[in-house]
Amino acid sequence: FPQVLWPRILTFVVPAEYTETLDHLFSIIRILLMAEERKKQSAKESTALVISTGAVKLPSPQQLLARLLVISVLASLGKLRGAGAIGLLRIMPEIIHPKLVDLWKTRLPELLQPLEGKNTSVALWETMLLQLLKETLWEISDVAWTIQLSRDFLQQMGSYSNISIEKKFLWKALGTTLACCQDTDFVSSQIKEFLIASNQLGDQRQGITSILGHCAENHLDIVLKVLKTFQNQEKFFVNRCKGIFSGKKSLTKTDLMVIYGAVALHAPKRELLTRLDEDILSQVLLLYNQCSQILGMSVMNKDMDLQMSFTRSITEISIAIQDAEDHTFQFSYKESLIGYMLDFIRAEPLDSLATPVRWKALIAIRYLSKLKPQLSLSDHLHILEENIRRLLPLPPLESLKNEGQTDKDKEHIKFLYERSMDALGKLLRTMMWDNVNAEDCLEMFSLLRMWLVSPKEWERERAFQIAAKVLTNDIEAPQNFKVGSLLGLLAPHCCDTLPSIRQAAVSSTIGLLCLKGIQPEVERLQGLQEGLQCDDVEMQIKISSKIAKIVCKFIPNEEIQMFLEETLDGLENLNPTCATACGIWMIIALKEQGMALEDQLLEVLNAIYRHMPVLRQKEESFQLMLEAISQIASFHMDAVVVNLLQKPLPFDRDTKTLWKALAENPASGGKLMRALVDKLETGLEEDVAGIEAISVACAIQEVVSWGTPITRLYPELFTLLLKLVSCTLGQKMPTSTFSLRRRVMPPGERQQIPDPCRLSTATLKCLQAQAMKEGLTKESDEGENLWTLLSSPGTHHIGVCALARSMAVWQHGIILDIMEQLLSSLTSSCETYRITGTAFFSELMKEPILWKHGNLRDVLILMDQSAWDSNAILRQMAIRGLGNTALGAPHKVKKHKQIILESVIRGLYHLARTEVVCESLKALQKILELLTDRDVSFYFKEIVLQTRTFFEDEQDDVRMTAILLFEHLASLTGRRWKIFFAEEIKKSLISFLLHLWDPNPKTGSACRDVLIICIPFLGLQELYGVLDHLLEQDPPRVKDFYRQFCMKLAKKNQEILWILHTHSYTFFNSSWEGIRSAAVKLTDSIILNLTSQYVELLDKEQLTTRLQALRQDPCISVQRAAEAALQTLLRRCKEINIPL
Repeated sequence: FPQVLWPRILTFVVPAEYTETLDHLFSIIRILLMAEERKKQSAKESTALVISTGAVKLPSPQQLLARLLVISVLASLGKLRGAGAIGLLRIMPEIIHPKLVDLWKTRLPELLQPLEGKNTSVALWETMLLQLLKETLWEISDVAWTIQLSRDFLQQMGSYSNISIEKKFLWKALGTTLACCQDTDFVSSQIKEFLIASNQLGDQRQGITSILGHCAENHLDIVLKVLKTFQNQEKFFVNRCKGIFSGKKSLTKTDLMVIYGAVALHAPKRELLTRLDEDILSQVLLLYNQCSQILGMSVMNKDMDLQMSFTRSITEISIAIQDAEDHTFQFSYKESLIGYMLDFIRAEPLDSLATPVRWKALIAIRYLSKLKPQLSLSDHLHILEENIRRLLPLPPLESLKNEGQTDKDKEHIKFLYERSMDALGKLLRTMMWDNVNAEDCLEMFSLLRMWLVSPKEWERERAFQIAAKVLTNDIEAPQNFKVGSLLGLLAPHCCDTLPSIRQAAVSSTIGLLCLKGIQPEVERLQGLQEGLQCDDVEMQIKISSKIAKIVCKFIPNEEIQMFLEETLDGLENLNPTCATACGIWMIIALKEQGMALEDQLLEVLNAIYRHMPVLRQKEESFQLMLEAISQIASFHMDAVVVNLLQKPLPFDRDTKTLWKALAENPASGGKLMRALVDKLETGLEEDVAGIEAISVACAIQEVVSWGTPITRLYPELFTLLLKLVSCTLGQKMPTSTFSLRRRVMPPGERQQIPDPCRLSTATLKCLQAQAMKEGLTKESDEGENLWTLLSSPGTHHIGVCALARSMAVWQHGIILDIMEQLLSSLTSSCETYRITGTAFFSELMKEPILWKHGNLRDVLILMDQSAWDSNAILRQMAIRGLGNTALGAPHKVKKHKQIILESVIRGLYHLARTEVVCESLKALQKILELLTDRDVSFYFKEIVLQTRTFFEDEQDDVRMTAILLFEHLASLTGRRWKIFFAEEIKKSLISFLLHLWDPNPKTGSACRDVLIICIPFLGLQELYGVLDHLLEQDPPRVKDFYRQFCMKLAKKNQEILWILHTHSYTFFNSSWEGIRSAAVKLTDSIILNLTSQYVELLDKEQLTTRLQALRQDPCISVQRAAEAALQTLLRRCKEINIPL
């Protein structure tokens, strides 16, 4: 019964109307065949299909093979019908052909392995089935059998729909069968028939293209010959027009272009290249150009089809050339074909995505770019830029989809969008990594740069998706490809606004690490990547920091600079969150690899400086940048300091900010001050201040003004800054060192060139302000005027003295340190610095506690030497120091009185500089208070004589000091010098009396005191009462006082009165009106009280002449006094009958 049944059932396999029953039919046939097979083991009954019990027309072996092979393709989709068909073939090789038993027994199990338990790729499965078909036909090796099989394949064309997988495979199987056919005439006739009556194939383009393509695998010459003949014979335009109006379809030139591409794709590789230019590509171009020339009328709607067909053909030809693997082949049409593709892309609108032209053209360009000759870098860049500019600026995907009217349209637009972006990514990937030059690769990737930082989210998203495609999936980059800049560009976007961008950024980052062969951390990074799906910004920043800590360890040292420059650009240009991420990545990179930046430090710092003006407008980014500089400084403090010190003076706002940022960093603040102090010390080693030392001072001012503690460094820093102020006195700033940047100035004002000394003084002022806060010093008695005094060459020594007086004595440990470091100033080769040191020590000499703990003995010796110096200010300060020694160390004065006195007395002879004289007088006053008459006996006369010479000095301070010293000398006369001193008093009495009304009231008081002290030497104690009137609340007028004084003096000693008269003439010419008036009034009183004897001795003519002259004095008081004196003289002469 099975022997009869199963052959009958076979009759239902081939007809199309039974297709839906094939699942069951195949199962039944397989069961029956297997039962029949079992019977064969015990009986010798034949199972050949020719055995039949009735008039049943069984399908031929070729029909069965054709049907089952086509149905088998469904197995790749997991359909039972396909698996049944291939299973049936497995158990019936004898039915198909006896020669197939051994072949199929081996090959079919191998064929079925990929299907076990899962679906396989349709393309792979089709290839395997076609290979089985080829091997089957080779094994049978029967031309007639093969011809019949091809006819049976053709007969089944109507059994399947044009879009079905079975139909597509049927075309390929038919083409493969023809390729295996040895009858070339039959093959040629079949091809010609297909070309003429292509409508019998269903979809004529797909069908004829597939058939001729597979046929060309073994019959390239035949296919090309028939195509050429058909192309020459057919009048395409006429046929096309007929087809349009009649409803019949025939092959067009566009179809032929596609056929040529398929033929090239399947042609034998050894034959293709020799036939390519003349027989394939030239024909494609001819057809395309002919089609382009007729565009413009009724066929305009085919324009896109023309482009797509041409593009497909070129793509397949390019793939075929590449597969030929002939490295010597130069494709001469490469450049022009790429030009065609670019033209297609340019013609596409920038506001919609309705056609696949972009997508297909990109694919074609990708395959063309791989062929030789190699494109230049500029060509690569041009191609990529054109494509990027035509795709990335498209509207957002949702906007593009809204152009579709139906859901199907929208899905199609989405499909085209995804495919186009994928094609662009693959094109960039191909062009980049096929290049062996690392710099060229980076330059090509840089075409994405502007899109990666675009303000439009959708543009950034596209750029990052392309970047991820380019940088992932086991790429092989040139050996010296640098990832630093790309990491800096891409990685911070792991905090971007869209999850897709964040994911792509991390994927790209991972890809760059893998490119460098760094695999261990990939899984960890991928785990962190998953967390970036969240929209919590804080969480994104946190995850970004973790990623940065992993990645930054692996950035090559030589690429850190590029990485940092990219993150700086990001700080400047990206949205706030990404900018924050840039700052974090930059700081982490510096923490991880900052030590390795030594050789690149200058470039890194310069890059930071370039970004400062813009970053200042973005507070958070600016702070991150400052933190980065602090981080650099923690590794390379000296280098950072040196670099910043090269900035023009005065420092601009950005430079000041950098100094303060370094000062604010707890980790680097101490190092910074130490580095600056060392720099300043180095800059002043030769006691000469260069521009670098001034820059250091300005930097110290910025650091100290922030509030950096200075206690530990204060003595050293104070000494150095004081030295700098001293060494810059009177200097001008070199024009090459101050900033020439244009600044907005009020109308009529000029930009002032900075004064080095004022800059230095400002730093010292800042230091002292901080020192006062820390209790290291006190405010100066000069207040703010101190700094003006200090920075002026004429008053510098005065300012130094005031500064020294502000030193807090209770901090004697600090002062002792300052003294130790400043001691060298007293022997410096720089005269100004010697003056500074001498002035400073001159004030300290009066502090007993410093004498007790400090080594001022050496200072005293040096002071004594400087007291003989040719520089007047230096002598003045040295003499002051000697004088102040009397206050700080009286015992030293007594011990070294001779040396000290000689040095100080020497100053009294410096008549050209009253400052030295005045200082000597003051010093003598202090010193003589400690000495006895015996101590000074040797110098007494000299001191008295020199002191008297300054009673009439124009300087108030000198006159008063001289008078006070003379008063003190009265106590040191001893017995030896008493008479001498009395005589000197007589000579000086006129000065004391006249200067009672000195312009300086203090001098008047000093004269009164000295008169009181000196009168006893003259035995004129009776005059005390007159002098006492000067102390009264309502003191007598000048004239009244002199009359009382002279009246008392006349009674006691006419000689002294006469001496006063003889000395009074000198004062008639005094520059002070009050002294001239007092001298005339005193003369009046003297004349009035002289005895007749002395009146007769008067030089009346001279006196009259002088008084007459004084009557013309500008001062009315003098005029009146002169008139009164003349009247007194006239009256006295009359009284004693002496003619005038």
